[in-house]
Amino acid sequence: MSLRRRIALTITVLVAASSIVFAAISLVVLERTLRAELDAKLTTLALAVGEIADVHHGVLSIDARDVLQIKRLHVPEEHIAVLDREGRLFYGEAVPTGAQAAGYRFARTTKLDMTTAGFGTVVTWQSDRWIADVARASLTTFSLVGVVLVIIAALFSRALANAMLGPVERIAQLAEQIEARDLSKRIRTGGNDELSRLCASFDRMLDRLEASFETERRFVADASHELRTPLAVARAETDLALRRPRDAQKYRAALESIDGELTRIELLVDGLLDTMRDRAVVAREPVNVAAVVTRVAERMRNTAREVRVAVHGDRAVVRGHGDSIERATTAVLHNAATHGGGGTIGVRIVADARWVRVDVADDGPGFCGEALVHATERFWRADSARSRGGTGLGLSIARVLIEAHGGEVRLANGPGRGAVVSLLLPAN
Repeated sequence: MSLRRRIALTITVLVAASSIVFAAISLVVLERTLRAELDAKLTTLALAVGEIADVHHGVLSIDARDVLQIKRLHVPEEHIAVLDREGRLFYGEAVPTGAQAAGYRFARTTKLDMTTAGFGTVVTWQSDRWIADVARASLTTFSLVGVVLVIIAALFSRALANAMLGPVERIAQLAEQIEARDLSKRIRTGGNDELSRLCASFDRMLDRLEASFETERRFVADASHELRTPLAVARAETDLALRRPRDAQKYRAALESIDGELTRIELLVDGLLDTMRDRAVVAREPVNVAAVVTRVAERMRNTAREVRVAVHGDRAVVRGHGDSIERATTAVLHNAATHGGGGTIGVRIVADARWVRVDVADDGPGFCGEALVHATERFWRADSARSRGGTGLGLSIARVLIEAHGGEVRLANGPGRGAVVSLLLPAN
């Protein structure tokens, strides 16, 4: 049985059970109330008749005037008997006894004089079969009302189940339809209730999955393209060298070309591994950012003598993974040296209560509008940067490693010219 039917059946059964319990309690209360009212009415009638009956010289006396008053007190359904001291009928009807008394309600009261000596008894009674008739009529009414309520509950519960489980069913159907090749479908339900928020959360999850699949698809396509080029060059050099004998100088040139392509492949693989290390930062040790930046700048001066690196700023300490911060700084400085025009690279360290900020500024042409948005994505390179080589992974590596520390990478252009890459790390 489906969940929708179980919900509808549960609500219907609850309404039916509630109707039965309500009808049973109501019938019991109604019957007891009617019997209590009948007893109270008969008792009142007996007391009133006892007040009318007189006692003269120790003997009961009911004259014509008393009879007239008694007849005015009761209706034909009510019966009255006045018995003397010995229990003999003095006025009214004979009191039913034995089997004849079945189906009647009785009330008795004793007429007393000032010396508390009893001179007689007043008995009143009335049939209580009408109470059973009222109970049966009430039961019929309750049954009809209960059937109507059950029908309404069945219709309402089905509509409620459809309203409650409709979005869930759409989620299930959408989940069955979704494939890795097509994540564009959405539920898109309005409203602000729990189910609407669930659907909105599911849509946002699909947005993230679609973006993730698209990123991975683009990553695989770009990686295969970037790796295919040096492999093709190395394969061509090998085929050409093996096609016919050559002298040592030509073999050496071929090997140097192959070595260069293998170095490029090694850089690509290292960069890919770095960009995939989203959770690589596990150590939380004190790291002197100024010392790390100074060490990277000194290494840059030794390997690229035409590039001048100037470091400014005070000592700033963060908690993180020193090697990861050093790799991120190296990637940014290498990007500035490659695309910044080969002049001076300025590095400034600024610390406040929230961030430790490392600004790397070059004197090149700066970022274009598209680069400000996409330059930290894997393998993204502006057209002007493709002619300078590179893997397109430098800023992406820096972003992954800095974000693993809870920081962020920001791109901007300087006030005059040149690009500014800022590494922001959470302060202690």
